Amino acid sequence: MTKGFGIHGSTTSHGGTVISTQSRSSQMGNLFLRAGDGFACPKCKTWSTLIKSNDHVIFDGKAVAYVGDKFTCGATLMPKQVHVVGTSGGASSTSSISTKTTPIMSSLVEDIAKEIHKIQFKIIDEDSQELLSDMLYELYSKESGELLVQGYTDENGMTAIYESEHQPEAIELITLDLSKTLDPL
Repeated sequence: MTKGFGIHGSTTSHGGTVISTQSRSSQMGNLFLRAGDGFACPKCKTWSTLIKSNDHVIFDGKAVAYVGDKFTCGATLMPKQVHVVGTSGGASSTSSISTKTTPIMSSLVEDIAKEIHKIQFKIIDEDSQELLSDMLYELYSKESGELLVQGYTDENGMTAIYESEHQPEAIELITLDLSKTLDPL
């Protein structure tokens, strides 16, 4: 029996969203989740990480997660459909979904006109001026409040480079100190 891989943005049975902590291994642009990736569980009010279920596929020394894998809080990784590959009807089937066609040339021009920014932050302790490595961070859009990326700083206190259509000023950086437990709500 085949099982789907856990991918960036997958949800959990407890209502959380799991963001990949790596940016190298993907399929069709969808980053794989690996053992140890986690999320802030809204149900359990704790940080919860994926538990390794097998060693079938390994990336950067960590097992790739599968749909149905468990988290340390008991949540289950849920499937996420990321692309459509076919239709269920024949050539004569009809659809009630209305579609809008865009001329190819205008859609290409719009794509070219979008400016991509490479955004990276260095996180430094304000008091000691020490670089903060292995610090959990999240980048949000200031405009929509949408979570854009989540990860850990490297040994130099640097976040991963994030490529975005957002201007750097439109990004909000949040750091999470996991050395302390979360207060109950």
